[in-house]
Amino acid sequence: MSVRIQFDNPHSFYTNLDFISGRIILSLTTEETIQAVVVKLEGESRTQLMRPVGATPNSNFHTRRDTRQTVAGENHKILYKVNQVFPSPNPSQHTSLGLSYTLRPGQHEYPFRFKMPFNNGCADPGSQQMGPGSGFGGLGLGGLAQMQYRHVRKTLPPSLTGFPGEAEVRYYIKCTVQRPSLFKENRRSAVGFKFLPIEPPRPEPTTNEAYARRPFAFQAGLSSYAKKTSMFKKNPTKLSETAPSGEIDARLPSPPILTCNEPVPLRLIARKLTESPENIFLVSLQIHLFGHTEVRAQDVARKETSTWVLLSSNGLSIPIGSPSDPVKTETVLDQSIWDQIPLPNTVAPSFQTCNLSRSYELEVRVGLGYGVIGQIQPQTITLPLRFKVDVYSGIKPPAALLDAMASQPHGPPLPVRPSNLTHIPVFSSTSNISPPTPVAPLGADPLYPPQLGTPAAAIVEDAPPSYEDAMAENISVTTDGPRGEYSGVTDVDAPNMDEKGAGATPRYSTIFNRGGDGAGGVSGRDARGGPGRGAGGKDDEGRGAVV
Repeated sequence: MSVRIQFDNPHSFYTNLDFISGRIILSLTTEETIQAVVVKLEGESRTQLMRPVGATPNSNFHTRRDTRQTVAGENHKILYKVNQVFPSPNPSQHTSLGLSYTLRPGQHEYPFRFKMPFNNGCADPGSQQMGPGSGFGGLGLGGLAQMQYRHVRKTLPPSLTGFPGEAEVRYYIKCTVQRPSLFKENRRSAVGFKFLPIEPPRPEPTTNEAYARRPFAFQAGLSSYAKKTSMFKKNPTKLSETAPSGEIDARLPSPPILTCNEPVPLRLIARKLTESPENIFLVSLQIHLFGHTEVRAQDVARKETSTWVLLSSNGLSIPIGSPSDPVKTETVLDQSIWDQIPLPNTVAPSFQTCNLSRSYELEVRVGLGYGVIGQIQPQTITLPLRFKVDVYSGIKPPAALLDAMASQPHGPPLPVRPSNLTHIPVFSSTSNISPPTPVAPLGADPLYPPQLGTPAAAIVEDAPPSYEDAMAENISVTTDGPRGEYSGVTDVDAPNMDEKGAGATPRYSTIFNRGGDGAGGVSGRDARGGPGRGAGGKDDEGRGAVV
């Protein structure tokens, strides 16, 4: 007997409201007796973290630390749908429970069809039902464990790997052929797929811009150090006693939003503040995107930083403005240097789920020099400018869905629920300081979880006003032409962290510069450079504001 899953019209990735359809192909060489063929649509957000030394629970009552006490883990079933395709296509009809069926040799096909929802379902007991006979009210041990975790109600996160043994988000279709004999094990097959969520509603476009600004000032009195290549060449031009100064602005549309697989909508503006007969030159430009992934597992948290180098240009000599420009003149730098470079397909959109979150910062490093055209600049100043940005997937929500959201009445804000969770320590892979000892969270005994709805039960945080699955009951996504690419460093069919050969504990890097999220990604300490050589002027933090 062989079982395989074949998709109908497979996509490079799937998104919310997509229909995932296909066939279960069962090939038999002899007669086989089976009870049922069950297909599942599953999504998991799994994390594992090593507890700091001396932070194991009940450390006063034992002397040997085993793996279960040193490794903290959470596995959230963010998506769980079940469809019995044989013998009855309706899983709510269990009239065939306990019956067996004999199939003849040959190939048997059973179609299936699922619709991707919007929000995660790990906090909903109804979505965690594993069927009759599972125990614990149909939840089973896995569903019972879900009710003990802390949950947030958010849009389904994108597929994400790249942190071996530490964190992953996976989606897959799983098929189980149930056999009645105790001496014949059930046959299983699973096929993974990539998922990229629909982006949230964007605000109306405005002329406002978020900006990061730094001043600069060159030192006067330094002669040019251009080399003479011939005895007949004239000496370098002597510079004046008044060196140029000014400000550099990096601007993004407000609110600052980047889009997957699209260029950065960046503007660089230089403002002249003093009169000087020398030119100012752009000599280097670097654009880096920093992704901060916060991983949480029970009472331990860890922050991973990944870096994408979007642009790195050195050896430039591009004049900025003219020495004859009046003071306070603003010059917009040529955007053709960077406006054709899209974000790598390994950049996942910003997201937050129960045990994982991803946020971003954009850093622009502008290198400036001054002198006269044709001669090497005597000084170089590097100005780092940083923004906190959101990254959207670029998948527009259907117009019918936006209309449904606009027609929904907005009631009064919900009261803030008191939290009985203790502080979770966060330590970063980019720090040399040992993490503090985490405090064990207060709560019920894991063996006897509290009933849902009681004060001691796990807290479920409500999402801000967003899409609701009920709104999109009869709405689907229509895309014209092929979809873009999304990697997410996701090997959809790689073994899970808890399978054999995948390792039982997180494999943290022994150095700070660990591998990033794919091609072009470097992870490790934030490369926060200073103002560079020369007099960089007073540092105003280069942080974002809105104009």
